[in-house]
Amino acid sequence: MKKLGCLTLFALALLACSPWVRALGPDSDSTPTVFCDVVQQPDPILLGSWRCTFRLRLEEGATDTNPAKYRLIKVGDQYALYFERIARGGKKRYMGWRDWTINGREINSGQEVRIYADKGEVFFCWKDEKPVKMTRVE
Repeated sequence: MKKLGCLTLFALALLACSPWVRALGPDSDSTPTVFCDVVQQPDPILLGSWRCTFRLRLEEGATDTNPAKYRLIKVGDQYALYFERIARGGKKRYMGWRDWTINGREINSGQEVRIYADKGEVFFCWKDEKPVKMTRVE
């Protein structure tokens, strides 16, 4: 019985380290838990799912390539935004519903992230890094 318990714990530990955790954890199809602060209704192009890959400078002088994506949906008369960013080669994952601010053509995290529409395209900007064009996810 002890061996079975140890084997079960070992299997759960392996599962926790696998890509299956993503499938089991919360995702953009889950029910929103927070909603955005809307100063002005979002430009319709910002709705839906968008993704990009951007590079940022790390404190130690190196660069890190980060995939990022978001999904903006309307729920009743509110807007919900699910954001994901993978950093440090997959060692850090930031994902979940965000209470960011929407002001017409711009979505702002208030700290690091700014997403905005310009001339029919959507851009992602991390802090003071160069904006990166996003691609719609169907």
